[in-house]
Amino acid sequence: MKRIEAIRNDKRVGRGSCAYIDECWDDKDILECLDSEGITTEQGAIAWAYDTEGLIRDHGASCTSGEEDCPLVRASQEWRERA
Repeated sequence: MKRIEAIRNDKRVGRGSCAYIDECWDDKDILECLDSEGITTEQGAIAWAYDTEGLIRDHGASCTSGEEDCPLVRASQEWRERA
């Protein structure tokens, strides 16, 4: 469970971050993904979480209707800028 705790303790994707992984994924789901991808280290788990969070945000941004100053696009850009 060290991999899960590493993710949950990370300030960008962990508890209180309002990241999708924090808000929507339970530990069992995260562990299943990590295991299926062969991720065995804490650093690998955090990298996976960042990649997954970025993909989720980019997906949301690609669903925009094109309106100016779209909150989905803005959220994705803000996520990338905090990296």
